[in-house]
Amino acid sequence: MTRYKRMTGDLVYLTALIPEDAQAITGWLNDPEITQYLAEHREIKSLELVKEDVNKRIETGAAFAIFDVKTDTLIGYCVLDDDHLDILIGEKAYRAGGYGVEAMGLLMDFGYTYKNCGNILVSAYSHDARSIACFEAAGFKKTLVKRERLLRGREKYDLIYFDMLASEYFGRGKRNA
Repeated sequence: MTRYKRMTGDLVYLTALIPEDAQAITGWLNDPEITQYLAEHREIKSLELVKEDVNKRIETGAAFAIFDVKTDTLIGYCVLDDDHLDILIGEKAYRAGGYGVEAMGLLMDFGYTYKNCGNILVSAYSHDARSIACFEAAGFKKTLVKRERLLRGREKYDLIYFDMLASEYFGRGKRNA
């Protein structure tokens, strides 16, 4: 199947999320290395359930598959739902090296330029150091902490929200797309 590159960077390109992507996403959403950072970490995700979710996200018009520019490998997905950005880099080999930061930058450019977002919001639990570092590297600022939002046995984790205003994004002097 031909995939059309909607936005392209040096490391990744974003293309429309399609139902066939649900197979890879199902694997990622059942990987304990990933799910430990998600609120619904103990739920086993069936292919049918993930297909339903993917189809709902496709309807928003701002759901993208993330591909490696060099290998055309599906490495993750990202969604801009109103002003909330969700991103998941599912392939382990791509969880470092700037792939997530670049994918977020491309989606942010889409949100500020084409969807006219005034700000974009992201969130992560306090034990997800990789996501927090990615958000900060992309230029997001911490705006709110919901203390002890996630309880796992005796462990308690805060839910941290970050955002970036359109004026901050365009004022950085560089564009991601």
